[in-house]
Amino acid sequence: MAAKKCPFCGSNKLEASHGEYRFEPPANIPGGTMIVPDAEWFACAACGEEILPHPLSKAIDLQRCKRLGLLTPHEIREVRQRTGLSAVDMAHLLGVGEKTYTRWENGKSIQNKSNDTLIRLLDKNAEAFALVEAEREPIRSALIAGYFRDLRQLKGSNPLAMAAHGGDLGETATENLCARLREIIAARRPIA
Repeated sequence: MAAKKCPFCGSNKLEASHGEYRFEPPANIPGGTMIVPDAEWFACAACGEEILPHPLSKAIDLQRCKRLGLLTPHEIREVRQRTGLSAVDMAHLLGVGEKTYTRWENGKSIQNKSNDTLIRLLDKNAEAFALVEAEREPIRSALIAGYFRDLRQLKGSNPLAMAAHGGDLGETATENLCARLREIIAARRPIA
């Protein structure tokens, strides 16, 4: 096979390579040399630059995730599926752009440690994220105040419904409720 033109130096010495690909990661990635067996890539004999096709880049990124203790794209997708969220909802809860989140899930980029921690926490306690999100709602206090303000109209004059929502039960209704509870307890006692 004839060599192709190198996009870096312009020489006609870009050749296809096949075999064990060895990659020296930066110092912040532990574990030494990364090795991908049975890989394919292009290398320029003139300038030494290499062009890595998507499958090889993906294999290196997976090794990087594992060495750094980060979730893999597949694991990120599983978290989202377990929580029942869409990719848009996940991005919103994590505070990142939709495209950023989608790139993590499809392996086109790797999340940082902070975002990895948030994804893991979301997997363990999605309800907490929903509560925090509700607390951020600027009109939340007004909605709650309006609900209690309109409660009498919504629940009518039913004192039990009002009491269940923080309204005053009233003395007569309290006495009637206590009497009824005593009747229920007495009916459950075995007869001697």
